[in-house]
Amino acid sequence: MGNLMGSELPANIYEFFKVNTMTGVASTVDDDGYPRGAPMSMFYALDEKTMLMAVQNQSATFSNARNRGRIALTFISGGDSAFTIQADVKVYKEIMENSKYIGILCLDIKTVKSNVADDVEVKQGIKIVFRSERWKEYISKILDELRSCTL
Repeated sequence: MGNLMGSELPANIYEFFKVNTMTGVASTVDDDGYPRGAPMSMFYALDEKTMLMAVQNQSATFSNARNRGRIALTFISGGDSAFTIQADVKVYKEIMENSKYIGILCLDIKTVKSNVADDVEVKQGIKIVFRSERWKEYISKILDELRSCTL
């Protein structure tokens, strides 16, 4: 059970996503009504109410978000931070300039909830390490393009 933090990103989360990104789990609902979770790691906060998310444009996450118009993102990170963002979603861009395989979803934030437990401290979250320098450069180009977007 989370504590409602509001209907927009708190200042510390907004400031983080303006310049950084982290891996979280994106939750959508399939056509058969079942939830689907998928790790995602390319996010950018345009403002306190709007986030952009780069996603493989042929993925179930992209399709489900487009078809249902809703998404939830759950993040767990060090510093005792765990939160979920619920948002309405629409397609911002089907295909990015830097990759024909990636599209951009625009998230209109509805709620932000803290998932920090009273009796447990979050020491670290999901960590990723790039398997190659080529992949690291590719993701960097995607994030640079994502951060250049405006409404």
